[in-house]
Amino acid sequence: MERLERIKRRLFETDFFEKKAWWGDDETILASEGVETKPLVVRKALAIRYVAENMPIRLKEDELVVGIPTMSSVGFGKCFPKYTLPEEDEAAKTRGFTVKSVFGHHLINYETLLEKGVCGVREDILAQLAAHAADAPDAPDAPDAEREELYAAMLISIDALTRLAERYRDLLVEAARMEPRPARRKELFEMARVCARVPERPPETFHEALQCVLFAHTLLHSTMEMMPLGRVDVYLWPYYKKDLEEGRLTKEQAAELAGSWLAKFSDRINLAPELWEMHQTDDDTQFNGVDAGYHNALDSYDQGESFNFGTSGNHFFINMILGGQHADGTDATNDLTYVILRQWAFLELVSPVMSVRFHPGSQDELYRLCADILRRGSSEPVIYNDEVIVDGLQRLGVPVEDARGYSNDGCWEAIIPGKTDFGFCMPQLLQLLEYQLQDGCSLVRGRREWKAVPPLDAYGTWEDFYAGFLALLAEAARTEVAMRVEHHPFRADIAPSTLASAFMDDCVARGLEYSKGGARYHIFGMFLCGFANCVDSLAAIKQAVYEEGLLTLGELSRALRENFEGAEILRQRLVNGVPKFGNDDDYADSIAERLLDDFSAIVAKLQEEYKGKILLGKGVATFEFFAKWGWDVGASADGRPSQAPVASNISPNLDAARIGPTAAIRSASKPDMRGYSLGAPLDIKVNRNEVEGEAGLLRMVGLIRAFLDLGGIMLTVTGVSDEELRDAQAHPMDHKSLRVRLGGLSAYFIALSKEVQDSIIERASYTV
Repeated sequence: MERLERIKRRLFETDFFEKKAWWGDDETILASEGVETKPLVVRKALAIRYVAENMPIRLKEDELVVGIPTMSSVGFGKCFPKYTLPEEDEAAKTRGFTVKSVFGHHLINYETLLEKGVCGVREDILAQLAAHAADAPDAPDAPDAEREELYAAMLISIDALTRLAERYRDLLVEAARMEPRPARRKELFEMARVCARVPERPPETFHEALQCVLFAHTLLHSTMEMMPLGRVDVYLWPYYKKDLEEGRLTKEQAAELAGSWLAKFSDRINLAPELWEMHQTDDDTQFNGVDAGYHNALDSYDQGESFNFGTSGNHFFINMILGGQHADGTDATNDLTYVILRQWAFLELVSPVMSVRFHPGSQDELYRLCADILRRGSSEPVIYNDEVIVDGLQRLGVPVEDARGYSNDGCWEAIIPGKTDFGFCMPQLLQLLEYQLQDGCSLVRGRREWKAVPPLDAYGTWEDFYAGFLALLAEAARTEVAMRVEHHPFRADIAPSTLASAFMDDCVARGLEYSKGGARYHIFGMFLCGFANCVDSLAAIKQAVYEEGLLTLGELSRALRENFEGAEILRQRLVNGVPKFGNDDDYADSIAERLLDDFSAIVAKLQEEYKGKILLGKGVATFEFFAKWGWDVGASADGRPSQAPVASNISPNLDAARIGPTAAIRSASKPDMRGYSLGAPLDIKVNRNEVEGEAGLLRMVGLIRAFLDLGGIMLTVTGVSDEELRDAQAHPMDHKSLRVRLGGLSAYFIALSKEVQDSIIERASYTV
């Protein structure tokens, strides 16, 4: 399609090399008379309205839908108008929260927006206010007053959504008046008509539905609510189907609309790191809520580091997921699923992050299309296993109808759209193991960070050592859960989510902000980080120290403190002489299984203790931070040098996977992963030269099917050769669209730092 070819060319030749302007840091609503006396929740809503009325807006050539969020990023900070008073900021910090403690991640119910429009949600809120007024006593108590304040804030927030659309309507009318080309002039007037209808009223056409979703996305992301898009092929399907059946659109026109819409989620992408700006301060750290004085060094960004460890500059939690099942278990895949996948693949995007759900009833065509896209080097879509995830979510306490409707957040975590208040923590396995071996000290930071660690001579047997490690892990998990339960309800006292809560399923009916009990499910993910390195290190300690007596724990501890200086023979023995996770070796894999089972027991005990207050899910994760998490930890018993990257998610260590993808799949699927239903992606790389032609396509399909049949939970595949990656380092402008997987997202390779590029190249290259 000529339009989409032009849009793609604009993205890669102009837009991605245009310096992005930040907006919001120096703005305030407190200058207006009387604003300071209003309740904080209302001031937050007024700040949202201020954004809608004052944020920069722009129309780009060829686009058919409009809306560009203000610049903000998990990697470089957030900008938002000032709305709080100094005493409020100080009170919030005692619990670890700031005005920027807006977690995002979870997902509004886009179906509610599409079915009701802003006008319908407004009617629901006003009805609740009327019912509340009728039932309220003459002197309302504080909780009732809080409910009324929240409803008032919701009304202001959703009106802001309509106001943003009106601004774009006016922009389009003016652009149409100035447009000399009749065809484009007609398009612009039609776009203005669409903006006059949505999101105020429910959309009636596919074009209106796409624009409605984009407006909500634009304002949410411009007000720090960086949220994913969810099951777009499910909630947009009725509008697509109706337009085709009634002859309003041809398939080609619908595909063009879908492609133009998909391209809009790349408006903030930048391929030139020298143009990035750091806007991150201490206020930007996303806390779950912490005790006074508590600090975990691994939870923060060090802006003095020489490269962007998180590589999050081009990631805004914009994820969408396709396929899967309806609530009754029938296949949800439809024609729009394929349209979106094909247009996304043609545009070669990293935003949105693309994922596809598979189940026993999934169509063969879906397997072939995903395999074909993956073998061409996209590194997405991510493959999800419904059988494992749906069952696991039910075990977590989610009814089957909701479990079958799961979506994902901005990386890959499985959540229930419109019903989830989500958060997570990441117990750092390799760091805990370092504490155990180094008397609670960090080798990188040179200080004691964990107290009351038993001396090494207390571990007379392997079982003693392993039990000691589990004790540290249990303490870390308990601390995180206790702080989440105690502090999380106070997040909304400084950073209430008034716009998002209006479109969550139960918040309006309950009169509660989503983090204060408005959301149906309060899910807290416990994500094990550095998993493969920890398993390999435990295997090395078990074999080399306790079974073979090659060295003592004390001697190992000293070698790690010295980063194996003068002990290269020992390091090579630990690297090459000990079984490693990811090779279908039962010695290492049994440790992995045991560790996952034992952590499940730890979490189950915590779940019983906090029953009714929180749902504790589990996963295995590094997201895109495998370089950062490694940088924070010294040398480890698996032979990894100090500050080297750790393995991503549940994938094998960089130099440990020596057999191939089938072995890695077998290792990752031996444990019962249903207990880890929030996610544990296996990230592998295949040489695209080995998957060419029909035979190569069938091998890729077979790889995906084998992964699902064996009980794997999530799979990512990067189809690229080491030679191509190295050439991209040397000649970046020849490889602008080259994408690689980073654990929780994909990135354009040339936008990454040299350090992260090198770690990508070092990953094991499998042959299918």
